[in-house]
Parts: sequence; structure tokens; C-alpha cells
Amino acid sequence: MDTLRKMDTRTDAAKTSASDGTFDAQRIDRWAESLATSKDRMLATAAGSEILLAHATAARMVTSWTLAPAPSDPALHVEQAHVSARRHLVRLTAHDPAREVISVMTEELFDRLTAVRPAPLTAPAGARRYTYTPRKALRRVLDHALDHLNQIDQWRSWQRDGVAPTPTDGWVPSTVTLPDDRLPLASADLDAWLWRIDQAVRMLVHRARGLTRDELDWAPPDGGWPLRRVLHHVARSERLYSASLDEALSSDDPEQRYAEASNRLGAAVAALDGRAEDDTSIVYAGLYGVVRTPHQVIQDLLLIEQELRAGVA
Repeated sequence: MDTLRKMDTRTDAAKTSASDGTFDAQRIDRWAESLATSKDRMLATAAGSEILLAHATAARMVTSWTLAPAPSDPALHVEQAHVSARRHLVRLTAHDPAREVISVMTEELFDRLTAVRPAPLTAPAGARRYTYTPRKALRRVLDHALDHLNQIDQWRSWQRDGVAPTPTDGWVPSTVTLPDDRLPLASADLDAWLWRIDQAVRMLVHRARGLTRDELDWAPPDGGWPLRRVLHHVARSERLYSASLDEALSSDDPEQRYAEASNRLGAAVAALDGRAEDDTSIVYAGLYGVVRTPHQVIQDLLLIEQELRAGVA
């Protein structure tokens, strides 16, 4: 069993070391084969476990988002991500305002992806789900932009003057649904929300464009994220919030949700075919801002699924 687990994350490493500068069909096929093998093992191990499949589904969806190339300029990434997200935001009145859609993301996977020294995601006892209604999606987009806009000012003061940041109150995470989040959403309400969101993102992009490379890459003394990572995180997260209803998985059945997430990941991997590896104008940034190569992104997923299986082995 130990040998098989090692093969999960190491088999492709030697095969993909050589490159002609593009992600060719042969390498895409090898990645797809590794993902299919891990999927089969996951389904065999999970044996109908809703919790295990919820985390594996989340990991596969996050991987598919990460494999979408993004501008390496973090300010441009935020700007372009908002343009894309807005196509979903303007449609929110088309959804039932009281329906609370279960997101693919879980709090446990958040901990696994953001911890400085992450513990393995090994058969956790539960799955704390992110959920969204139309108003909640709007609230999260706006609050997130404002929170990290404020962070830029605090990080610059911290770096320049040594003034440690003061956490702000009022933050309500995606695991919490407020009574207002279930209220009706009229077109006029949506227009007002969009105006506020557009202004907040515009200010965030403007502030980000004024940052020097040193300010973008400064590492806080407490181990916090550099602003470059923060901005890529803001950009990726806007899709999580804004498309939460339009791109919701179609089934409530855990195995069907995992299968649908696997199909979406397969499409993201296939889209890499022929793309240049050495294009410095793009990056592959995760939901929490970490930049990796596509090979590393896929290996990260295989490792997480290996961790989930190991917890019940």
C-alpha cells in the first residue's frame, strides 16, 4: 500500500521532466491517466462516504480553477477576474433569493491549503460547507474586496513604519448565512450592489497598481501573506463567490458531485494542451494565491486524495 501511495504523487515526475516548451498531448494524457487512477481509488475507498467525497470534490474543483491561466500582474488579475465575475453577478436575480446553494468548498480544505505547516486532510470527522444565496454572494464579493483593500494600507504601514495591523471587525465568512442573505433581490437592489462592488474593486486595482515590487513581495514578520499572494487570492475568490449559483454542481448525490467535479477538472487539464510553459505573462494561481506549475497543481491534488484515502486505510 505504501508503494502505491508513493506512486500516486511521484510516478509522473520523471515522465514530465523533459519539455519542448509546451504542454503537449502526451503529457496531458499522462496527467489525465493519473487523475483517473486516483479517482477510481477514491471512489473505492470512500464507499459512499459523503464527508470524504465532499473534500475530494472540493479539491478537484479548486484544482480546475487553479489550472485556468491568470495574468502574472496581480492588479491585472484582479481587474480581469472582476470583469469575468460580473457576468455572473448580473444574473443573480434569476436565482431563487431564498435558496442556499452548497458550494464545493469546505472549511477543512481551506485549513489544509492555507496553513503554514498543513496537517494532512486525513478523514476529517465532518465537512463544514460554504453556502451561498444571491445576496450572500454579493456580500462576500464586496466584503472581500474591502477587507483586502484595507490590508494593503496596513501592510504598507507595517513595512514602512513597523506598525502592526489592527484586525477589523464585521467579517462574516462563507460558512455563516445572515438573515439579510435570504431577502428578495430586486433589480434595483442588484444595481446598487453592483455599483458598490465596482467601486470597491476599482479602488483595489488602483491601489494595487501603485505598489512597488518590494511592497508586493514583502513578507510580514508574523508569516502572513505577501500582497502579491493576497491579490491573486482576491481574484480567484471572486469566481468562487460570484459563480456559486451559476456554476453550482447539478446533483446533491456525493458520488455524482465528485464525478461532475472530475469532468470539469478533466476539461481544465485538456485546455492546457499546446499552451506555452515559459509564458511569463501568465501564472497558475490557487484559490489562496499560491502560484504553482500545472504539474505541481495536479500533484498537490493527488497528494490530498492520497491523504483522504490514507485516513480510512
